[in-house]
Amino acid sequence: MPLNKFIWAIILIPFVVGLVYYKKLTRSHKFLFWFIVVGTLTELTNRVLKHFFVVENNMPLGHFYISLSFIFLALFYLYELENFVNKKIIIAVVILYELFCLNNVILFQSHLSYPSIPGAISALLLVTFSVLLFANIMREGKIQVLTDSSLIWINSAVLLYYAGNFFFYTLYNFILNYSREFLTRTVYFFLILNSIFYILIAIGLWKAGREKQS
Repeated sequence: MPLNKFIWAIILIPFVVGLVYYKKLTRSHKFLFWFIVVGTLTELTNRVLKHFFVVENNMPLGHFYISLSFIFLALFYLYELENFVNKKIIIAVVILYELFCLNNVILFQSHLSYPSIPGAISALLLVTFSVLLFANIMREGKIQVLTDSSLIWINSAVLLYYAGNFFFYTLYNFILNYSREFLTRTVYFFLILNSIFYILIAIGLWKAGREKQS
């Protein structure tokens, strides 16, 4: 898939922005940056394994990425929702989810198979966190210009991306059995969605750095 050879590099945009503004970021935004670091290292590791070691099956890396990246995004919401949702609830969700991911590999899905189950659950949980944050933003009513807020850009990115991912993970096996050509088109769509996600995150991190300065 030629597009995939280049489009993955878009993750480097929020990575660089995060590096530039890291010291100016709040604790929650720093966790978001480490989410980007995990994604960047995963992408680079995947390409090294394919190019130098001819490893074609990257599913073990996919299982690891989904469970680890969820922790950092959940910690972002832990601090952004601290006045709206009890921290213990989010911590409990994270622990239960990580235990599920471990049990899933042992009992249900092999580490060599596509992680559709943990991916779908992760996406559903993150969409829920995103909706809760928007509800809290409306409840507080502190943001006067929405486009000036880093949270709006970041939370919109999470809601859009993981809502799409939820349906992709849920319908993956059906799409695969239905038509490989249709699956290829679907993958292209989510590569574009992935690009939009990281661009919005980059804007959010940039806004966050500027918010801290002002």
